[in-house]
Amino acid sequence: NATYSVCPLGSNDWQLKADNINLNTGTNRGVAENVTLEIFGMPVFYSPRYEWVLEGRESGFLSPSFGTYNEKADGKNGYRVRIPYYFNIAPDRDLLLTINHLSTRGSVAEVLYRQLISQSDLWQGGRFEIAGEYLEEDDITKNKRWLIDSKLDLSINAEIDLGLKVNRASDEDYFEDIAHKNTSESSLRSEIDITYKDDENLTLAVFAESEQLINRGVAAYTRAPELLISKSVKGLGGRSTELSLVSSNFKHAGTQTTGIRTHLQANFKRKISTKGYSISPSLNLSHANYSLDNTADKNRTIGTFNIDSKLFLEREISLFETNLVQTLTPRLAYRYTPKLDQSGLPSFDSVAKIDTYEGLFSGQKFTGLDRISNANDFTFGLESEFIDADSGDTYLSFKAAQTFFLDSQQLDFDGFLVEQRKYSDIATTLDFELGNFTFNNALQFNPENGELSEQDSAITYNLSPRKFLTLAYHDDDGIESAEAYGAYPITQNIHIFGGVNRSINDSITNKETTGIAYESCCWALRLAHFKEHIDSDNFDRTTSIELVFKGLGSTSPDLARRLEASIPNYLANLDD
Repeated sequence: NATYSVCPLGSNDWQLKADNINLNTGTNRGVAENVTLEIFGMPVFYSPRYEWVLEGRESGFLSPSFGTYNEKADGKNGYRVRIPYYFNIAPDRDLLLTINHLSTRGSVAEVLYRQLISQSDLWQGGRFEIAGEYLEEDDITKNKRWLIDSKLDLSINAEIDLGLKVNRASDEDYFEDIAHKNTSESSLRSEIDITYKDDENLTLAVFAESEQLINRGVAAYTRAPELLISKSVKGLGGRSTELSLVSSNFKHAGTQTTGIRTHLQANFKRKISTKGYSISPSLNLSHANYSLDNTADKNRTIGTFNIDSKLFLEREISLFETNLVQTLTPRLAYRYTPKLDQSGLPSFDSVAKIDTYEGLFSGQKFTGLDRISNANDFTFGLESEFIDADSGDTYLSFKAAQTFFLDSQQLDFDGFLVEQRKYSDIATTLDFELGNFTFNNALQFNPENGELSEQDSAITYNLSPRKFLTLAYHDDDGIESAEAYGAYPITQNIHIFGGVNRSINDSITNKETTGIAYESCCWALRLAHFKEHIDSDNFDRTTSIELVFKGLGSTSPDLARRLEASIPNYLANLDD
């Protein structure tokens, strides 16, 4: 005739009533026979036997979650019940088994197995993880539905590493119909990566990937396979030489040009540095060969000369009774790359870059290797920081740069040489921290029309993981969006949380998360709602309710991961 609760005496919000309760500190387990769970004096659950861990990590039930979702097939609401059970198999491995019942589709079995791989005669160690979901028969489609997501990171020895990832679903509608998450993703990627690195700076790597389109995604290029060989040689006086060969076989599920690109590169650098200045000249020579399917082969040979210089200045100042060190770093770079029409080359992995501070000094206007932009220009920059002389904390960091072009033409994304103006946009970053406030700004200013062409701005007020607010604004060449996320304690026990990402141009909410939680000393309750844009006027909506009895179970890991991904800075665990 025993009772058990971790609530304070006299305020048993929940308690176990049982014929017998055995608390064994030696095995760290509690066992109850003919047990009833009471909440505020009302019985809500009975079991002839129940076991739980007294302290730390051990096998047992985690917090169940309940919720609703909108069913795509008929637009009506369905309900979902998730009951997870955790198996603490050994110190280096565990298993999470979850029954996820969807009222319109059936019961999905979810498994997450994790294992640390210990050292043996065959390898040094690593980590293995496999997550799977399986629905024997969908009540609507009558098909088997499944998802697998496995990862392997293995260190064979001090020089060889192996990475493997397999991510596949039974069909492209799985996330909209069953998972009700990641509905904005366009593909699932599987890949393998084998890398060799020795003490002589020699690197050999083989990489291959494949994709599965989901949520009506559009096919992209995949590398199947890619071979990398690189060698770095360090010399005296800051000299270094880097040689590399990258051969990539690009595949595409659509009608795009495919083939093998082999890129050879030699990069010669030297850095001359003192306490007062640094000068870094470099020469880059590259050759690319394109062996293309269904079209003639192509070649490109090009070289680049670059010299980057910095002057280091600093002074001690006092502001608001705080001793500071102000640094000032003027920066000047010159870059030359000859003009070369590249319109006959495919674009496998190149994307146009925005004019960031470091991007202007790199002189490269495109990512990847298919587009190498011409250059004959000077880049001027200025960096400054205000650093606390005692603690070393940086209160303010500022950077600004602009490039002036000596050539009237530039390479566009299609590989043609087109007219360009005499100067770039001004790229600036400004990061400022004052007490609990943090300001982050990255701006691209067009001096020709006096307007901002790119902007990423955010302000955060952070007191704790339960009390913070972040407001952000993004402008990508006229494509505007805004974000807001945070949490606020209404009382000592109740806090609300939320996050929203909204497109300003078309007034569409891309993602929205809202919720409220109650936390006491011995139990917690959380209600969370997720809204994610699919396409047009279609949204995926899910609502989850989670109940945690502290001392018996812990937060649902799936719900916690989704909340922390949707609301940065938020601590989702209710049992901490």
